[in-house]
Amino acid sequence: MKYLLAGGRQISSRCCWSRYYSISGGNTKSAGERLRVAVVGGGGVGLATALHLAPLIKSGLIGGPIDVYDAAEQQSSTIGVGIWSTALYGFRDSKDVDSHQIAYNDMVRNGTFSQGVGFRSPRGDWLAESNLSGSETPDLLFLRQSDMIGALRKAVHHEVQLGNVVMHSGTYGKIRSISEDSPDPWSASLEIETNGPDKPTEKTARDYHLIVAADGMNSVLRKTYGGHVITKRRFLGTNNLEDGSGGPMDLPDGRNNGEVEETWATSGHAEATGTQDRHYHVFRGNSPVTRQEVKGLEKAFQTWGESGNMRFATVPMEFTLAGGATEERHTWFITIDDSKIASEHDLARRKEMLLNAFRDWHDPIRQLVEATPPDEILMDRAMAHKHSCEPVVNFNGVVHSIRKKPVPANGNGPVIQFVGDSFMTVDPILAQGYTFGIEGAAALAQSLSVCLDVGKTVSSSTSNQRQLAFDPHLLRKELLDRYDKRLSRLICELRCSEIVQVLGQPTKGSLSGLISRRIIRPLMRLTPDAIKTPFFNRVMQYSLGLLSRQKE
Repeated sequence: MKYLLAGGRQISSRCCWSRYYSISGGNTKSAGERLRVAVVGGGGVGLATALHLAPLIKSGLIGGPIDVYDAAEQQSSTIGVGIWSTALYGFRDSKDVDSHQIAYNDMVRNGTFSQGVGFRSPRGDWLAESNLSGSETPDLLFLRQSDMIGALRKAVHHEVQLGNVVMHSGTYGKIRSISEDSPDPWSASLEIETNGPDKPTEKTARDYHLIVAADGMNSVLRKTYGGHVITKRRFLGTNNLEDGSGGPMDLPDGRNNGEVEETWATSGHAEATGTQDRHYHVFRGNSPVTRQEVKGLEKAFQTWGESGNMRFATVPMEFTLAGGATEERHTWFITIDDSKIASEHDLARRKEMLLNAFRDWHDPIRQLVEATPPDEILMDRAMAHKHSCEPVVNFNGVVHSIRKKPVPANGNGPVIQFVGDSFMTVDPILAQGYTFGIEGAAALAQSLSVCLDVGKTVSSSTSNQRQLAFDPHLLRKELLDRYDKRLSRLICELRCSEIVQVLGQPTKGSLSGLISRRIIRPLMRLTPDAIKTPFFNRVMQYSLGLLSRQKE
């Protein structure tokens, strides 16, 4: 089934050969090959995945070690990032897992929990406020990206010392593809790009039953093997398609609309794995001003613009320096659709243009930006995937469809599981990227603990009678079921992204922007806080999928 949201973003694409499996097996663990796992990507989500899977080695469900392949193409920055408590629960509550406690305690020690957030107009008046310190609202931890990555690396290093994780980085960390000529029915090795993109690859020493793609928005595994089957089903979403299907906010209802038709098309594959320009740039910086120096920085706030995709947000954070002293910073974000500012190469001039664009906005916006050195202001184009990417559960079938030639093995090959931005990069407007990815890593570990604990020895090959200690069909069914459950969380985030886009970041000359300025915001000013605050608290809970979990 395909689900579409604004701009043609699709959040599900189902391949019909992968859906139905019979479940069999007893209640005891079996002898044979344990599940071998590789994680492609050594960023925040890849490290979190290794940490969440590591305890399954001790319990005998996974055959260690977990191999993490890190191309190390991007360095972490000191700009602040937010992690909601829904992503921290898995570490915090694992009291008997030392590495989880290391990750959690280090992140909390180097970050700041936000107590509240306000929503303002460019003139400075408060439209609404939300309290994040209550017992019913999630907590938001804000810390430098480098501190978050450092905490996860420290925790993974603990697992490395225990022999549960092996890190492959540099020359031997860049994965180009998966071996497509594996003779084993349920596993394959990876192809390492050791000598450049135009040179032959080297196979990894081990082959893997489960390959976790955590290599970000531009995931090579997603581009090659994800979104491989286009199915003919009813389209649902906010945009009408060329065939007239779809309608406003017609989101998925979970109903199966009949049989599917499998086809392979280059254009369809590109659509399924492609990205979408969100038509604005994001500028980020850490301002060194303090609450004692500048008024109005007591709590985090967002200022909603009125056109041009303009929005401002700032969040305070404190972190500990090497000598033990505490330093205060205020991370700020600007979004704007202005090609002249984005194309300006002189950093000082670009900063002046940003200040000029927001010259009529309230204080302390100007003070925050002015105090930030030009060379420390980062700029990124806002991009998002159009589609989510479900697990590839019939790798050999996909390879056969792509290459148009038989594969050596008679099974389905390894499973590819996508997590984080490789699963789906969403509009950065809610800043939930790390949260969603780390949640997904924890959910994967939970699914594996369920399906691998029901053991039945399975013959891996009729020729050599290699035995598996898990049911590969049950593994695939569980990962597909997990994907369906994660979609409900994703839908909540996408819906809220669309709402915030309309209310707080309207495009120039748009009808939604006019309605927001002339109708919605005046009503917000008139509505008592006793009504607005609980409402915005519920919106935050909904965006994190907490309300749907309560119903379950």
